[in-house]
Amino acid sequence: MSKTLEKALSLLDYFTEEKPYWRLDEISKHSGIPKATAFRLLRGFVEMGYLQRMTFQQDGLVVDGESYGLGLKFLEMGERVAARFEIRRVALPFMKKLQETFNEAVQLVIRDQHEGVYIEKVESTRPVRLYTKVGRHAPLYAGACTRTLLSFLPDEMVQEVLKAPLTIYASQTPKLKEEVLTLIEQTRKEGFAYSDSELEEGTVSIAVPIYDRFGAVPYSISIAGFSTSLPRDKVHHIVGALWEAAAGISKEIGFSQPYPYGEKIETKQ
Repeated sequence: MSKTLEKALSLLDYFTEEKPYWRLDEISKHSGIPKATAFRLLRGFVEMGYLQRMTFQQDGLVVDGESYGLGLKFLEMGERVAARFEIRRVALPFMKKLQETFNEAVQLVIRDQHEGVYIEKVESTRPVRLYTKVGRHAPLYAGACTRTLLSFLPDEMVQEVLKAPLTIYASQTPKLKEEVLTLIEQTRKEGFAYSDSELEEGTVSIAVPIYDRFGAVPYSISIAGFSTSLPRDKVHHIVGALWEAAAGISKEIGFSQPYPYGEKIETKQ
């Protein structure tokens, strides 16, 4: 880690529950960082929203901006992290049921900027298993799980994601922006995405959207395996169960509308 970054991050450790506010001279003294350097580092955190200047009333006078405290950026980040753990807890029983029904791997993916991140997986009991694991990152344009997330973004965000050149991972990775847009329209219409040999050769995935309380699609769930066990003509045997699982998960995280695919599965209490 760069020394400057290490020094800057070390300052954040001083903001504890016992002492949530620090003056510049205090933090300089306790950290051993010269006051001018500490000021530059703290100012950078303020500009980025990680810290804020605090206003206090002392001896009947308002003391403006004398101390620093943690900023709202940490609240936003904390909510994102908490959401990841919550969705895993909610989704896992549905994922296990799908795995028991089809004996294929079941995966849960969350969108993180222009990528998808695999945050939960229930393995198949088959002797040969998929390479994918929790923590893996994948582009939004390739693979059923991640392309499902891309498909339900607003059009302007889709265009933003597709500005960058497309990297080819396997024989069927979409090579042109126009291909991706066609697949997105298909996913929006049919309510699922299907991929074969897009991220790894010979691997297949069928994915559907999970809706949050705002009606957005921050997560997707998929059944994944190999081309021999999940050919395209088997999709109709599987997608209904995926929609049912996604509807149940969506309901538990606050989605109050009928799930929009399949039998318009009712999610109201």
